[in-house]
Amino acid sequence: MTRYALDKVLWNYAREPAFKAAFDADPAAAVANRELSEAERAALTARDLRAIFTLGAHPFLLYSFSIAVNGGWSMEMMMDYVARLDGLELGDIET
Repeated sequence: MTRYALDKVLWNYAREPAFKAAFDADPAAAVANRELSEAERAALTARDLRAIFTLGAHPFLLYSFSIAVNGGWSMEMMMDYVARLDGLELGDIET
C-alpha cells in the first residue's frame, strides 16, 4: 500500500477518460492491478470520500476525483464534499 498508488488512481480518474470509463464500468477491475490495500480498494470502489481522505489521499486529488464523480462542479457538489469531510484533520500532504 502506498499513498502514491491511491493518489494515482484519483489522478487517473479525474484526468484520463479511458480510465474513468473503465472505473465507472467496473471499479474493482479498474484497480485490481494497483498496489492498494484492501481498505483503499474498498474506499475507492465505494467512492467513499471520507474514507479515501482518512487513508491519506492528497486533498487536491480527492477534490478533483469528487468533481469528476459528480460529472462536474456545482454548489450542491461542493456542499456535499465539505459535509463529507467535516471534522477531519488535514494530515501530511508533503509530496
